[in-house]
Amino acid sequence: MTATATATGHACVVGYGSVGRLHAEVLTRMGLRVSVLDPRPAQPPGPAVTWWRAIGQVPDVRDIDVWVVCTPTHTHLPVVARVLAQDAAARIVVEKPACRAGETTALLDLLATLPAARVVVMNQYREAAVLSAMARLVAREAPGEPIRALRVAFTKDRRPDVARGRFVDRDHGVFGYEWLHMLAALGHFLPAPVYDAYLRGPVAPGSLRTAYDPALALAAAHERATVRGVAVELFSTVAGEGVEAALPRPGWTRDYPTATGERQRLVRVETASARFTAELEPLGGPELEPVRRDVHRITVRTSAGDRRLEVADPLIKNAWAGLLAALSAVDCPPPDLRALHRIASLVGAARSADPARSADQARGGADLVGHPPAGSRPARAPAGSVFMPRQESA
Repeated sequence: MTATATATGHACVVGYGSVGRLHAEVLTRMGLRVSVLDPRPAQPPGPAVTWWRAIGQVPDVRDIDVWVVCTPTHTHLPVVARVLAQDAAARIVVEKPACRAGETTALLDLLATLPAARVVVMNQYREAAVLSAMARLVAREAPGEPIRALRVAFTKDRRPDVARGRFVDRDHGVFGYEWLHMLAALGHFLPAPVYDAYLRGPVAPGSLRTAYDPALALAAAHERATVRGVAVELFSTVAGEGVEAALPRPGWTRDYPTATGERQRLVRVETASARFTAELEPLGGPELEPVRRDVHRITVRTSAGDRRLEVADPLIKNAWAGLLAALSAVDCPPPDLRALHRIASLVGAARSADPARSADQARGGADLVGHPPAGSRPARAPAGSVFMPRQESA
């Protein structure tokens, strides 16, 4: 298996929901042969794709060069364990979050017993070229100036997806969707020791506000913290404008248009003399303007005025090139789960701040647009299934 933009090998996508289909498409374009493992796919794979309903149907697990785990979060650890039980040297890519926040020790302990196994976690923003380009712009346009503020806002209205049966992360809520990407964005600009201290540190009292939705669990969150003198602001919602009354989006985000589905992905860096803002794809714009994929916009504001640049960066494809390189390298360290530790702290802080609301959310009820919550009891999976029963379709 090579790690160039064009790759070779055999990938098995476990869980053929919307995310699984996306990865299958990208891997096919990169040149890999793709198979699918899913007892009940939302859409049957095409006739050219080999489809297995259970791991027992795979003729030779050693023929799989990379397993791609795209099932709901609560099934990730059982999936990884089941694959490794069949092939102790398996190469596995797990969609984020790697597992439930309380399962990080169990995952690392499992991998410690299987030194030949390699597991990496998908996060396309960790190595995003567009954010690396913005970091270089900051150094060039504001030389010697410390960063005063880092602001990140990722929003998407997931309610239409949920109404169609899309997976709901009831363990982490909003923190299980875009927040890991947002934390990865911070890592491009915070010095490594400062970033590590933030990820491992406690949530400061009063720094976090959240909004709840019975169908989406924690539906929105807004964190304001100071990290070694840097003001850090993170905001995300998975309910679009439906939570505006409870938790308005930050004012600075309103200067930029949203794309279809109220999607907006913004990263801002502020120094004493300059401001840098990345609008990550899909870019918002006039309603009839076609969406350009893999194109991002950076706005630099200085005393001389605004300057805009466009950066082409196919995030998923580039992420896969990096993942395949990591899986093929001589040394592949265990997955970095510090961001999941941070998310566990945030979830704990949110629930401690409003335990009564958390209990209401757990009992269920109508959501912000009147949809009943998704079922809380998963159906039984067919015997021999690779992964645990799904609560919702991926």
